[in-house]
Amino acid sequence: MKKTYAIISDIHGNLQALLAVMKDIKTREIETIINLGDHFYGPMEPEGVAEIIRENPMICISGNTDRAILESLERDGMKSHKPEMERVKGELQARSIEWLKTLPNTTTIDDVFFACHGTPESDNEYLLELVNDKGVFVYNDDDLIEKTKSIKERIILCGHSHVNRLVYLTNNKIILNPGSVGLPAYLGSEKYQYRFAMESMTPHAKYAIVKVDGEHVNIEQINVAYDWNRASSVARSNGNNNWAQFLLTGRMPKDLRVD
Repeated sequence: MKKTYAIISDIHGNLQALLAVMKDIKTREIETIINLGDHFYGPMEPEGVAEIIRENPMICISGNTDRAILESLERDGMKSHKPEMERVKGELQARSIEWLKTLPNTTTIDDVFFACHGTPESDNEYLLELVNDKGVFVYNDDDLIEKTKSIKERIILCGHSHVNRLVYLTNNKIILNPGSVGLPAYLGSEKYQYRFAMESMTPHAKYAIVKVDGEHVNIEQINVAYDWNRASSVARSNGNNNWAQFLLTGRMPKDLRVD
C-alpha cells in the first residue's frame, strides 16, 4: 500500500488556522485527512469550523472537549462555570451537535493507524507526556511500549497535549502527535494539584503528513503560517485574554509562567 495522509487535531474553534491548514493540505493534493478531535471548544468560531469540516470529508474522532460539550448539553439546562462552554453551545447549530454525537472515541484506519485523542483508554490523559510537580516530560521507551501494548497497528496517533511530537519505539511502532491546529499553548491544572504549561513554542497552525509505502513510513511535521493576530483578536473580543496571548506566541505569558 502506498498512500499519503494528513493528520490534524485540536482545532478548538480556530477558523482562521483551520482554513490555512486545509489550504495547505489541498495544495499538496492529500485526499485522506484524519482528525483527532477537540473541534469546537474555545473563545473562537465553532460553527465556522463545523461548516469547514462538513465541506471536507475526513475521518474524525471525539476529543475530551467534544465530550464535555455534549455532557454540558445533557445537564438539563444547567450552566457551565466556563463562559466559553456556554458561548460554544449557543453558537453551534443542532446539526453540528448531532454530528458530535456520532464520533467514536478511537478508530483504526487501513490497518496502519490507531487513532485516539488522549490515550487508548481516556480522552483526557496524555499518551506521550508525563505530568508531575516538576513539569512535563516525555515517557521513556519501556513505558510507552507498555502503554500501547494492546494496539496492533504500527502508527499510533494522539493529540490532547497540543505539542507536536514524534516518537519511534524500539518495537518498531511509531507514536505521532501532530500538534494543534488551533491552540499552540495552554495552561493545564484542572485534573492535577499543580499548574503546568503545554507550549509548542510557535504560533503556527500545526499538522502532520504521513506517507506510507509498505514498511516505509515518512513523516513531516508541518507548521503553517496564518493570520494569528486576527485569531488572537477574536479570542480577546470573546473575553479570553489568555487564549489571545497563547495564539500569538505558542508560549505562556510572563504573568502565567509556571516556575
